[in-house]
Amino acid sequence: MTTTEQHSRRRGRPPTGGREAILEAALVVLREQGIANLTSREVAARAGVSDASVYYHFHDRAGLLAAIFESGMKPLLVMGEQAGGPNGPLDVLERATASLEQFFDEVLPIMHAAQSDPELKEAVARYVELKDLGPHKGVAILGSYLRAQQEAGVLAPGFDPDAVALLVIDMSFARAVRQQMHLAGEERLPSREALLDQIWRLIQPA
Repeated sequence: MTTTEQHSRRRGRPPTGGREAILEAALVVLREQGIANLTSREVAARAGVSDASVYYHFHDRAGLLAAIFESGMKPLLVMGEQAGGPNGPLDVLERATASLEQFFDEVLPIMHAAQSDPELKEAVARYVELKDLGPHKGVAILGSYLRAQQEAGVLAPGFDPDAVALLVIDMSFARAVRQQMHLAGEERLPSREALLDQIWRLIQPA
């Protein structure tokens, strides 16, 4: 958001509402037009709200980017809930990979966009450090679940739960990256189901 835009804030009580619409609009702008066009005017127009609403909810562009990132964490939280539920290991893996791919699909455009803007790159790095985010979070969630199932005799005794958890996360990451890059030949690669089947063969009880 430019200095000119910052001076154009409305005085008095800022408007409320439209927070989710602003987040969705900002993600669309990032994907379609890049970080250079992530302005309050463009986002507000797409969200159907005023410029002042964007400032009221997020204060500045760095705040908006951090909020988009945090919103993108929701699928990862869902993965944790699934791992703690009554579903069997294979069902948990299937749901976890779907949640992870959705997470990466939403977060990767933000990370890529921030790399081209030093100020935003630093802001996102501070946010990630403050929230202690990273692949280790997913490994902790999924690895703990697999370890508990292993100790209960539901899964095979010989595999490393954290290593398998990282395999699942990296598989989901790679699939999301290829889809966002629109690489040719994706349909000729093994499907998510086929990859999960191979992982399941490693961990299922004899």
